Amino acid sequence: MRRPGKSATTADVRVSSSASTGPSISSTFPTPRPPAPGTDDYYKTLYIDEPDFRVLGQRDPEFKAVLDRGSHLDFADPKSVMQLTKTLLKLDFGLVVDLPMDRLCPPVPNRHNYILWLKELLDSTSSPCSGVGEPSRNRPSWSFIATDVDDKSLAYARKNAQLNNLESRIRVVGRSVTDCLIPLDELGVEAIDFVMVNPPFYTSEAELLDLARQKSRPPNTACTGAPIEMVCAGGEIGFVGRIIDESLILRERVQWYTSMLGKQSSLAALVDTLKGHGVTNYAVTAFVQGNKTRRWAIGWSFASRRPSLSASRGCEPSAGKRLLPPPTETTIGTWPKSEVTPEQLQRAICGTMESLDLISWIWDKSLLRGVGFANGNVWSRSYRRKRMRERERTELTTEGLFKDVSRLQKHRLEQNTDHNAVPSAFGFCITIFVSRTPNNDEGQSLVVARWLQGGDYALFESFAGLLRNSIRST
Repeated sequence: MRRPGKSATTADVRVSSSASTGPSISSTFPTPRPPAPGTDDYYKTLYIDEPDFRVLGQRDPEFKAVLDRGSHLDFADPKSVMQLTKTLLKLDFGLVVDLPMDRLCPPVPNRHNYILWLKELLDSTSSPCSGVGEPSRNRPSWSFIATDVDDKSLAYARKNAQLNNLESRIRVVGRSVTDCLIPLDELGVEAIDFVMVNPPFYTSEAELLDLARQKSRPPNTACTGAPIEMVCAGGEIGFVGRIIDESLILRERVQWYTSMLGKQSSLAALVDTLKGHGVTNYAVTAFVQGNKTRRWAIGWSFASRRPSLSASRGCEPSAGKRLLPPPTETTIGTWPKSEVTPEQLQRAICGTMESLDLISWIWDKSLLRGVGFANGNVWSRSYRRKRMRERERTELTTEGLFKDVSRLQKHRLEQNTDHNAVPSAFGFCITIFVSRTPNNDEGQSLVVARWLQGGDYALFESFAGLLRNSIRST
């Protein structure tokens, strides 16, 4: 989405397209209705199941013409694969595209999953409680800067933008292989929301051919890519490494730097590179459609806002949890309503928060959710002793003119009704979820803490422990 002075950019893009939850306080789990077309939920579920080729053929005569016996698609045939991409873009997104036969043909479900992941990264780091139930905002006006080094790919990208009247939203820019990858200054752009890229996988044509020979079975889909799209110095690790180097200079001028990856080994290498540069706010995920080829993705940010758990830890690599970023969400506890009511939990949470020296704390009774910010560990014994000594000195030196700090603090918090992030070392969100199931008429209350802001995971762990102990002691 283009915000004031911001846009999105892609590197090495062949075809550009864009697609455009408060907690449930009480739920009896009715039969879900299919999501309405054009909504967030519709796009999230669009490719959960494999496309029904027979139905697609009935809706699109051009696709029916490439089917065998009305329902079978030959993925080894480049024309059939390209027609599938054209049909899905036309039927699901209203896009008409022309694709060259000698360039890569992007699988729509895979790229759609990439867009959905980017949207969650942005949504969960752009408003305080996104990722724990807050409704996502539609982004119908996303704009892109698409770059490429291949003249033919650039020509088709411009043609496809014109075919769909998207020239005002997709700016196609030619680059050379030696140019920087994120040319914000050259393009006169101050800041953008994200960078996305499908980098060349291979370091050389010899590696490409050698790996193809080593495969025990043919690939799932015909490959129509040209060497200029699939090979570069250093392969995908080298390419994304260049983006990392540029990001260390641009830093917060880009909210999220991201890249898709073809090899899980590349994910491990790039996570290590980010950690070596002191980057701890990163995200990893995997894109899988049915039993087709898996792709991975990595993203990183220099901002202090933390992404949702599902966006930041969207996969578990075979290399283990060491590749995953710290979790941004934890369950404080679950209680039957007969033992602890939501009202009791609310009083315990608010009482604990109001006893702390927070920058701000806002509780929304209708959503059973609170958002707070603090300058570090304000709940430790050492901090509280220090604050007590400061207050005692103040009381002694003001000769009766001392104003009640707690009253002033309460007044300040009541005046601060803006839920946007404030400058602080630590931000958090606490939500009470109340559910009722057919097998449990009594219902349960679930308390979840979400890490919103800051660079110290130990602080979040310590805060969660404080909250857990405070509720249990009530």
